[in-house]
Amino acid sequence: MSDAEQKLHEELQQLREDYQTLEHNFDIMSEGYQESLLLYDKLEETYHELEETNKQLEIARRRAEEASRMKTNFIQQISHEIRTPLNILNGFTQILTTPGMELDPAMQQEVTQGIDDNTNRITSLVNKMLELADANSSDELERTDDVPVVQIAAQAADESGITVASHLTFDLDMGEGTEMAMIHTNLQQSTRALSLLLDNARKFTRPAEAAIGAGAEVKQGKVVLGLRIDEQKLTFIVEDNGIGVPAEESEHIFEEFVQLDEYYDGTGIGLTVARSIARRLGGDIILDTTYNNAEGGARFVMTLPL
Repeated sequence: MSDAEQKLHEELQQLREDYQTLEHNFDIMSEGYQESLLLYDKLEETYHELEETNKQLEIARRRAEEASRMKTNFIQQISHEIRTPLNILNGFTQILTTPGMELDPAMQQEVTQGIDDNTNRITSLVNKMLELADANSSDELERTDDVPVVQIAAQAADESGITVASHLTFDLDMGEGTEMAMIHTNLQQSTRALSLLLDNARKFTRPAEAAIGAGAEVKQGKVVLGLRIDEQKLTFIVEDNGIGVPAEESEHIFEEFVQLDEYYDGTGIGLTVARSIARRLGGDIILDTTYNNAEGGARFVMTLPL
């Protein structure tokens, strides 16, 4: 082999070695590229997770602020709700204890009725606060009573005060088969849940004080309690022509301390307690968002198993 051929052979050999080195380096670069892609994907995934976490944290922060605001409003409202009847009771006490004060029978009746009403108002408020402590419980309530359906409706109406409310008319709509129907339930608790729904309707069919003061037209309130029954459940339907509830608030109103209109008296716990009781009895309470009444208002539906 000539020197030229030997040199060419060596150059070809070097080219093969250089090519193999390049090929090896390319493989290494390719693996690094793939690893980089995987790392990028992981980083992108982590970024999206962090972004979602930040969104959830922001939602949690807003909810915490809203809860704090509602609790503050609740405390202020509770203070007002307690202070008002206490001031009235204090006034009646001063009348009764004033030396030489003589009351005619009509005034005595008015004072006695006022003391009873405001004492019951405070008692009812305290009971609601005690019930709120159990509102988040998932423990089932005992169902040991066999009672007529109409008994629950009648007792709830009396307890809510809706039958004697001067600003509204109250009607009972008995569905087919409900007059003689019986239900196996907890009489005290089922009555309490329904009375809270009726109390809610009573309050929010009353015109707000601000509306009255502004000279707005005041319409007559109307509440209808409907009873329906089938083979599996008993349904109470409470319809009113009050201020109503926006459909988007249909779940929010059942949360603790929620009041959509601050110009109305209330604590924002009645609906929370009512739904809790109904669910612990095996039933439920919902706002019927399909309700469409020309006079406005809302329809709440409470179901209980037979």
